[in-house]
Amino acid sequence: MDATRWGARALSACAVGVALAAGTAAGAAHAGTGTFDDPVGDSTSVDISQVRVVHRNAVKVSVRSALPLAAGQVYAFWIDTGRGPRPTFHVSFRANSDFDDSLAVVRSFGTRPARVVDCPGMRAHADMFDDEPVSLRVPRRCIGDPRRVRVAVKFDDETSGSVDWAPGRRTFTPWVVR
Repeated sequence: MDATRWGARALSACAVGVALAAGTAAGAAHAGTGTFDDPVGDSTSVDISQVRVVHRNAVKVSVRSALPLAAGQVYAFWIDTGRGPRPTFHVSFRANSDFDDSLAVVRSFGTRPARVVDCPGMRAHADMFDDEPVSLRVPRRCIGDPRRVRVAVKFDDETSGSVDWAPGRRTFTPWVVR
């Protein structure tokens, strides 16, 4: 009876070890990605429903809207690269318009640049005529190759005055580690 009990315990311990190893491998596949839901219906003309951050060779922020994109909307992104003296980067753009490939270095949630960083390879997408999410892709070299980032997003409808922040007003997402 004791030998059977010890055998069962050893088998259970092996099963737990295999499960932990499998969980670790699955977690590693998702390292560098964070998805953050935002309440739907908390704004009228612009309404963010989800923010997805992928932090690999570039930082890509994709934002889903519960409402269609429209003229007169501005999409603003802040990327925080770390606590302390490390800078916060800001960029904003409009749907279906030209885009300047430079980042403003600002104080947290500011829009006045202390300096501007040219960023070749930065891409922005906001098209009123497709169902793709609004997105921003920033090569890591442009923001100092950070180990972790967190973002804040603001959609602003200048026509109606409606504003929606994700994950919350002047709030960053949790850190996304590369």
